[in-house]
Amino acid sequence: MDFTADLPVVQIRRTVMRRALLSTAIPPRVALAMGQEPLLLRYTIGLFGYGLIGCAVTDAESCLQRLAQQPHGLLVCSDSLERGDVLSLTATAKERYPALKVIVISTGPCPEQALVRAAWIDGLVAECDMTFHSGALQAAVLAALGGCHFRSASMRNQPMPEPISELSPRDYQILEGLADGLTDREIAERLMISPNTAKSYTKRLLQNMGARNRLQALVIALRQGLIRLR
Repeated sequence: MDFTADLPVVQIRRTVMRRALLSTAIPPRVALAMGQEPLLLRYTIGLFGYGLIGCAVTDAESCLQRLAQQPHGLLVCSDSLERGDVLSLTATAKERYPALKVIVISTGPCPEQALVRAAWIDGLVAECDMTFHSGALQAAVLAALGGCHFRSASMRNQPMPEPISELSPRDYQILEGLADGLTDREIAERLMISPNTAKSYTKRLLQNMGARNRLQALVIALRQGLIRLR
C-alpha cells in the first residue's frame, strides 16, 4: 500500500498533540520509556518530534531519575522495558507526580490483566490498533489530557476482568515487595518510608485483598494477574 499522500496526517497529529499539551496546566514535556531502541526512535521522531521530549529511555530506573530532574506532563511507555517493570514504573511515577498523565502501549496480542486493572493508567493502547489512519495514540493522549481514561479499539470488546478490590499505586508497590520476598523493614527502605508505615500498608493490603497472610496475598495476586514473577 502507498501512504505517501497521507504523510501530512502525521504532522497534523503531532501539531494537535503539541497544542493540547501547551494548553493544559501540566508541564508541556513528554517522557518516553520504551524497551526497544527502534520503538523509542519511532515515537520520538514520528509522533512527538524532538521539541517536547524531555526523557527518552529504555529502562524504569532511568525514567524515574529523569522525571525527578525536571517536571513532565506526559509519560508514554511500552509494556516491555529493557530493565524494570512497567506496572511498578507507572505506579511509582503517578504516586510521586499525581498530575502526570500516563499512557501505556501494549505490544502483545492482548494487554496483561494487571495493566487493565491499574486505575492510574490514563490510556492503554494496543500496538495492533496503531495503524497509519487510526490515530489511536493521539486519541489516548487527548483523552488523558482531558481527564478521561482511554482504551483502544481492540480492547473495548474484551471482557474487563473483575477487580478483587480497588488497589492503589502504593498497594501495588507493597505487592511487588512481597513478591520479591522483602520484609516490612526492607520494603520501607525501598519506598523510603518508616517501617511502621510499611507495616500499616501491608496490613491494609491484606485486608483489601481478603488475605489471611502474605503468602495468600501473593497467591491471590498471581491468580488475578495483579503481579507477575520476574
